[in-house]
Amino acid sequence: MRKMKDSRIEWIGKIPETWGISKLKYIGKYINGYAFKPSDWSDTGRKIIRIQDLTGSYDNPNYYDGDIDSKYVIKNGDILVSWAATLDAFIWHKDEGLLNQHIFKAIPDKKIIDYNFFFWMIKIAMENMNNDNKHGIFMQHVTLDVFNNFTIPLPKISEQSRIATFLTSRCDEINAVLEKTRASIKEYKKLKQAVITQAVTKGIRGDRPMKDSGSIWFGNIPVDWDMKKIKYLFHIKKDIAGQEGYTVLSITQKGIMPKDLSKNEGQLAESYSHYQLVNPGDYAMNQMDLLTGWVDISKYTGVTSPDYRVFVLDDLESNNRSFYLYLMQMCYSNRIFYGLGQGVSGMGRWRLQADKFLNFSIVVPSKDEQQEIADYLDAKCAEIDNLISKKEQYISEIENYKKSLIYEYVTGKKECPAINQNDDVSNAYPYFPAPVHASSPRFAQAVLMSKILEESSKGMGRVKLEKTLFTIENHIGFNFDTEYLREAAGPLDASIYECEKIITRRNKWFSMKTSSYGVSYAPTNDVDKYKKYYAKYFSEYNSEIERIIDVFRNYTTEQAEIIATLFAAWNDAIIDKKQFTDDDIVDDVLNNWHESKRRFPRQVWLRAMNEIRKNHIIPKGYGKHTVMKEMQ
Repeated sequence: MRKMKDSRIEWIGKIPETWGISKLKYIGKYINGYAFKPSDWSDTGRKIIRIQDLTGSYDNPNYYDGDIDSKYVIKNGDILVSWAATLDAFIWHKDEGLLNQHIFKAIPDKKIIDYNFFFWMIKIAMENMNNDNKHGIFMQHVTLDVFNNFTIPLPKISEQSRIATFLTSRCDEINAVLEKTRASIKEYKKLKQAVITQAVTKGIRGDRPMKDSGSIWFGNIPVDWDMKKIKYLFHIKKDIAGQEGYTVLSITQKGIMPKDLSKNEGQLAESYSHYQLVNPGDYAMNQMDLLTGWVDISKYTGVTSPDYRVFVLDDLESNNRSFYLYLMQMCYSNRIFYGLGQGVSGMGRWRLQADKFLNFSIVVPSKDEQQEIADYLDAKCAEIDNLISKKEQYISEIENYKKSLIYEYVTGKKECPAINQNDDVSNAYPYFPAPVHASSPRFAQAVLMSKILEESSKGMGRVKLEKTLFTIENHIGFNFDTEYLREAAGPLDASIYECEKIITRRNKWFSMKTSSYGVSYAPTNDVDKYKKYYAKYFSEYNSEIERIIDVFRNYTTEQAEIIATLFAAWNDAIIDKKQFTDDDIVDDVLNNWHESKRRFPRQVWLRAMNEIRKNHIIPKGYGKHTVMKEMQ
């Protein structure tokens, strides 16, 4: 283990004895963006690159077609540092553009620092510029003087290159997981939107006679539903507070929320006495922004912007508040209100005028059916929101792990192993093969099994569980003292039966049920007790474990069997140090495994090889060679 020394810099702490420290101004130069004004904007020319373009949160570009100093030109591969609001570093991988204010273009001195290490170092430096280094009240930012004089650790350039290669490879894998998880969240949100749209426009009572609603927005609706203008159901109110002291309410896409004025975040008013009153049960909407605005029912007494719209459902005897909330929110999500609006969309001023709103016709089912639909959507949306919440939490954990990983390597807390040019970088991961500090490998294996069952979809059977467990064990390289047989349903070790006893009989974390469909598992009230062991044994590997579970979650049992079988055969070929092709692996499965494997055509197996690559579950030769049954 290498010797460490105190860097005497708080955010860095200890660094390797051979490393030095440097201020950012000595290892590169930093160009601040040009202060473009709205009068400079054009519809043609080169795109003006802003912070929102780096973070992917803005879709309305502006261009500039005049002359400008070449130092403000952004090209593919440039390192850009966002120093206002969002403090982060990015590598630009898009078309040529022009550098706007609030962004530095960072140009390293290649004699002193490796280009990619420079990027990782700046990225983690921005994370660690604490509030003493930042300036501003309403929008935190870092001045060029502060940035230039910020101190960073600096190893020799050869070690910089090795660290950068490792981090680039590892973070590419992590980013692939994040991208896939974010895409999954988008799909869940689309599903939620589709469920709401179907329920509030067609009902939930199955096939029934329909009629033309007379509206291009609603199409056919149930024959016993009516269409009414909003003004016959609601009225707009505007009661000005006239005094200070009320809770200030914000309308967000997560609902109407009290605003914490002490944080100095967002737009603040000099006085809130001219704001309008909102009472519990009132609807309030941001009708000024029909792209990112929202509508909700307030749970609070307070005030909101006088520019927003507050309105009230008149006849609660005959109508259900929640039904109409789902309907109004659907009109935002499906851009129905946007289609009724007017203004300057590119400037974020696309408004729904009061007369257009009040004269818009919406569906009106009976009170009983409104309640029925609202109850159905409450349950269905809660289920989908829970899935989304888990995935968002997973993303948060992965991003925190990524930040920790970068910090530990660029500050020398962890030593990056040497990597030859032709090495698989993943073999250089410090936790492959993976030690598990447990007195019993079987108990550790049972704890991992519990994690798989809890994270996976309901009703996971023994076969799919076994294939998921096998793949995680041999992909990461855990030593659970197993020896897998080439069984009909894929690789199998008898340890699964002992693990079942550990999680069901001995510890009662799960119950187990056997039926004509096979074995299934259900969590008990004691399921959380396994987590303290999981944190102790597997916390270092959690992101990779959850990633593989997420991959297998969407597989059928047969698909899991195919992937695990191919993984095993591929892993065996690596253990045997053979030269092989995809066809060789498939031949091994079809001819040297079990005759049941021939029920799947060759093309299915070959496509599955590509699936393994796409999901970054490439065998590395860990574990023992699988054993054919007749060879026991």
